[in-house]
Amino acid sequence: MRQDHKTRPLAFFYRAPSPFFDRLAAEVATLRLPLFPYPVETQDPFALLPCLKPLGLAGAVLAEAIPLPKESAGLFLEAEARGVGLVDLLVPRVGGVAGQYTEGVALERFLSLHFPGARGLWLGPLRPSLAPFLRPLGQVSVAAPSFVEGDSFLARLPERARGHVALRPEEARALSLRADLLLYAGGRINLDYLQPFHALVALSPVDLWVWERVQVVYSPEDLLGFRVRAVLEGLGYPL
Repeated sequence: MRQDHKTRPLAFFYRAPSPFFDRLAAEVATLRLPLFPYPVETQDPFALLPCLKPLGLAGAVLAEAIPLPKESAGLFLEAEARGVGLVDLLVPRVGGVAGQYTEGVALERFLSLHFPGARGLWLGPLRPSLAPFLRPLGQVSVAAPSFVEGDSFLARLPERARGHVALRPEEARALSLRADLLLYAGGRINLDYLQPFHALVALSPVDLWVWERVQVVYSPEDLLGFRVRAVLEGLGYPL
């Protein structure tokens, strides 16, 4: 853990308002960390990259992960960010800036804690960047618009965890009956997929009626806490 006590600014880059900033600022205040988070609206966070170190910033948090720029001299990627080509945390270091992908790390830690070895079914828009972080699950299947897209998504997982691709509603329903966990990424949910024994992890806000049809729902706010911890750890303040 860092031993310095001088308060350093921590930029929070966003394109649209995000509840993540309030959660991050509250955690920093609760733990009395020597950080001063402040929001900065920008469409191009990488344009501000050269300013991080000269201005003495502790780092920069990105509300949403973004692809790497074509020119990224001086940007050193941690393994998770390099694997998916996205970053959401920038931390000054000797010789440049380290790029990290905390959203994926947070999801993996959440699943490791709550659902190790569970059988999961992904519903909604595919997010291939998160697929590798589903590896704590015993098996992952996916409802996909095409076999190619679904198979490409599952190919990012360890072979032991690759499940099945459902293209038709009846196929997805059959897979849901064998799943312990539903991973909801947005869009309309077919009622036939929801069972009283399911846990549902909502990566996007979910309608209230869904809560009545499954055993438990973990909201996006539940995942925010794990991402805050991943960000603070990346900044040198492990909890």
